[in-house]
Amino acid sequence: MKRTLSGPRPLDVGQGSVLMGAEETAEAVASEGAYYLEQVTITEPSETDYQYEEVSEQDDLSIPEGDEDLTKALEMAQEKSMDCKLLASKVAIPPKQSLAEVPEVVEDFLCNFLIKMGMTRTLNCFQNEWYESIQKGTFVPPEATFVPDVYTQNLLLDSENKNLKKDLKHYKEAADKAREDLLKAQKERDFHRMHHKRIVQEKNSLISDLKGLKLHYASYEPTIRVLHDRHHILLRQKMLTSLERDKAVGQITGLQTTLRNLETGHTLQVPEIRVGHRCERDDKPEGPTQKALREAREQAKPKTKMKSSTKV
Repeated sequence: MKRTLSGPRPLDVGQGSVLMGAEETAEAVASEGAYYLEQVTITEPSETDYQYEEVSEQDDLSIPEGDEDLTKALEMAQEKSMDCKLLASKVAIPPKQSLAEVPEVVEDFLCNFLIKMGMTRTLNCFQNEWYESIQKGTFVPPEATFVPDVYTQNLLLDSENKNLKKDLKHYKEAADKAREDLLKAQKERDFHRMHHKRIVQEKNSLISDLKGLKLHYASYEPTIRVLHDRHHILLRQKMLTSLERDKAVGQITGLQTTLRNLETGHTLQVPEIRVGHRCERDDKPEGPTQKALREAREQAKPKTKMKSSTKV
């Protein structure tokens, strides 16, 4: 049983009017290339050609009555699955039928070319004159006038070339941008490298200055030690001088009181003032009597000072 299907070509025109817009057709031709529809005969398979096979009841998975062993059931299931796999591998897969590429009709080729180039006025003139001549009968188009396949291939290659040029332009722009970013990164790297070198140089100079200062201060340590010893010696001399001054002042005060007492006719016991270095006194041991005399003298000193101040 055969059925015949027919369909219009991509450019259906009537009375000089174009159904598809020029821009949409140009995009369709550029993306998909020239195409058309033709009559195709499809053969339907008859019911008599199909061979039906009888399925036996033994092929079904069944467990014998009275046998409830789980291992036997699993073995039977595995055998059944293996049989199904073997049957599936033996089934032949029908090959895919490929449609042969048929060349494009001449008028369709011309219309597609004019639409692609954007020549709408020329397209309208061509279609008006073409279909007018067909209706008047002045021109009878041949039944099968096809354009050689090379023209279609040229159109496809041309569209592919344009797409590749667009991609190339895009890649060039991306490469230029990447080159600019690389140059910028290199400049920043050089700047940071110079900054790092400068900081390292400053660090080295500071380290050398620190070492020099350490050596300089280390040379001052002996001088500081000598000055410290001199300071202690001077403090000791100052203390000895103050002691001698106090002794001299005490002697002068005792002599003044003695002179005053002689003048008034009173005789007072003048406290004995020992003149000498403290070290010399400290060298001799002091007995209890001497200790008592020394304490009495120390107590008598304020009294004599008060009397002298009242007389004056």
